[in-house]
Amino acid sequence: MADSVAQQLWTSRVNDLKLPGDFAGSPDTEDEAYEIQAAMIAASGLPVTGWKIGATVEALFAVLGVSQPFLGPLFQRFTHESDAAVKVLPGHNVETEMTVRLHSDLPPKDPPYERAEIENAVAAIHPSFEIVGARFEGELAGAGFRVIADGGANVGTVLGPEVRNWCDFDLTDHPVTLSINGETVNDGNTSVLLWDHIFDALAWCQRHPALAQRGLCAGDLVMTGTCTGITPISPGDKVVGDFGGMGEVRASFI
Repeated sequence: MADSVAQQLWTSRVNDLKLPGDFAGSPDTEDEAYEIQAAMIAASGLPVTGWKIGATVEALFAVLGVSQPFLGPLFQRFTHESDAAVKVLPGHNVETEMTVRLHSDLPPKDPPYERAEIENAVAAIHPSFEIVGARFEGELAGAGFRVIADGGANVGTVLGPEVRNWCDFDLTDHPVTLSINGETVNDGNTSVLLWDHIFDALAWCQRHPALAQRGLCAGDLVMTGTCTGITPISPGDKVVGDFGGMGEVRASFI
């Protein structure tokens, strides 16, 4: 059943389709959800280029119907550079995040990596957007394990400039502003995240059972969680994420 559901979810993603909200084979447990997700990755035939972490603010647990953060795969096919024109559909949203890019592998390890070890593997940080939306009818709110099965609801990623002098910034308390069509709609900060420091997000990934075999690899992107909440977007919107001294990420949605 997992393979069949995974193929349906992938087909829906690449063809802009929607499954029924109560689609057959919906996962009843977190383990079942990650089994479907893994089968969806296999069905894609594409290499994974990194991971998004969802529900990185505790208040979202009850909203989404999960008990902890979750992983979803990233693919190059859906990764864009800043100023890209990105197709969106009704029900899609934008999140403003710091995305970490690795320059070396972080294979599975016990005991877990210390923050300094992770820091040594970081190539750069990118101001970024994640576009999120489900491949099934209904809202993300209350979707629970279906969100995990559906690749963490990742629609796409927009990467801003590469920031290599990230040591110059306080990554525990960095302000971010989200503007749509020239108007500020949300202010946020890395301090809202569950992590004390965004590199702790990578340590969390390392401990996750879904990465117990693969770990993290050189070149991987890791999206560390939204600093400005989940904001609805529509075709025609021009969106800017302002990360202060780190620069801006921009996208036009069509």
